Amino acid sequence: HSGALGGWFDAKPNDPATDWRWMADPAVAGCGAFGDLGTHLLDILMWLMGEVETATASIKTLTHRYEGCDEAGEGLLRFKNGAIGTLAGAWLDVANPVSLEVCGTEGHATIISGQLYFQSKKVEGADGKQPWTQLPAAAPAGFEAFLDALLGKPAALVGVREAAQRVAVMEAMYQGSAKGKWVAPK
Repeated sequence: HSGALGGWFDAKPNDPATDWRWMADPAVAGCGAFGDLGTHLLDILMWLMGEVETATASIKTLTHRYEGCDEAGEGLLRFKNGAIGTLAGAWLDVANPVSLEVCGTEGHATIISGQLYFQSKKVEGADGKQPWTQLPAAAPAGFEAFLDALLGKPAALVGVREAAQRVAVMEAMYQGSAKGKWVAPK
C-alpha cells in the first residue's frame, strides 16, 4: 500500500484515534514496511512451499519520512524442497495489481487485481487467458476464523510453531539485508 507516501503513520496532534505513528517505529512495532506487509506474503509462500533453507533481502528506506524505519523490501528465499521464491513489501506502492505468482514446470498461476489466472496442460480449460473461477467456497479467515475458534467451531489458525518459523525467516531476511548475504533461519 502507499502508507508512507500518504502519511498514514504521521502523528496527528490532539487526535489519539488517528495516531498510527507507532507503526513506523521499529522499536515499538518490531519492524517496518517490509516486515509489516511481507509477513503475510511469507506466510502464504511457506504454506505453499514448506520450510525455508536460506533467505536474504534488500530492505530500504527511500523517502525517509519515518526516521529509522524501512519503507520497502524485496526478499529472496531458497526452500528446502528446491523451490525459489521472492516477496515484496512496501509502503510506497500506488497499486499492487499482481499479488501472487507461482511458476512451475507443469503450470502457472497468477492473482491479478484479485482474480486468479491459471494455466496448465493437465487441467482442461486452464489456458490462463480468463479468470479461473472453479474455486471452493472461501474459508473463514482472520478475525472471523479467530471468533470461530473461540466458539469451538473448526478454524484454520496459524499455530505457534508455524508463527515462530515465519518470524525466524523474516528475521533471516532482515539479517541478510544488513549483512549482504544469505542467512539460514534459526
